[in-house]
Amino acid sequence: MSHHATIEVDKAALFKSLEQGILAFEKGFPLEDFKKGNYGQHPLITLLTCADSRMPVNIFGDIFNRIFSVENIGNQVKTNEGSVLYGLLHLHTPLMIVAGHSDCGAIKAAESNFVDEPMGIRNELSIVKNSLEEARRKSGLSFDDEPGLKFSKLAEVNVDRQIDYLLANYAVADLVEKNELLLLGVMMDLHNIYGNGYGMLYTSNINGERNSSILKSYSHLGLLADRARRLTSY
Repeated sequence: MSHHATIEVDKAALFKSLEQGILAFEKGFPLEDFKKGNYGQHPLITLLTCADSRMPVNIFGDIFNRIFSVENIGNQVKTNEGSVLYGLLHLHTPLMIVAGHSDCGAIKAAESNFVDEPMGIRNELSIVKNSLEEARRKSGLSFDDEPGLKFSKLAEVNVDRQIDYLLANYAVADLVEKNELLLLGVMMDLHNIYGNGYGMLYTSNINGERNSSILKSYSHLGLLADRARRLTSY
C-alpha cells in the first residue's frame, strides 16, 4: 500500500481557515428553518461516500439537516451498515446515494498487499477487497486495463455491489418496492476517465439497474438521468 508524501503545512493559515469556516457557519446558521422542524434532524438524503478529501459532501448541495452523511474508505455499506440503515429505516430519507470516484485510494490499496498496515486499516481494506472480489465474480470482467481505467472500473462495480448489499436487506428492498426509497449509484470522475472533463458526476446505477439506456429513460430524474453513463457493462 502506497503512502502519500508529506507536504509542508502552514498551520497558521490552516487554523485561520478553520476560524473563517466556523464564523461563516455561525453567521449563516439557518435558525428559522431549524425551528420549523422543532430543532430535530429531518434529512432528505442518506449519503454513503468515500472518505477521500476530494469527495466533499457538498457536491450534492446544502448539507445542514438535509444530508445524513456516512463516509468511509471505499464507500462500503458493511463498514458502517448500522449508520446507513439508521438513515433509511429510522430517519426515512427517500433518497440513498452511494458515491464512488476515479483514482480511489481504497480500491488501489485493496488490490495491493496491505498486510503491514495497522489492524484498523486492514479491517476496512478487507471489506473493500471482499466487495471487489464479489464484483469480479458477478460481472465476469477481467479489469486488465491500464491502471487509471482499471481502478475507475473497479470503483464503478464497487458502487454496484453496495447497491446490491442494500437490496439484499428485506426492509430496504421493501421500501424500494413501495417506491418510498430510491437507491442511486453515482461516480465522480475527478480525472476525465469518462472523457467529458474533470469533476463530472455520472449516474451508474438506480435501484440495481445498470443499463445506461434504461437509466436515461428515467426523465423525471432530470440531470441524473441525462448523466447516465458507465465504463462497464455486464
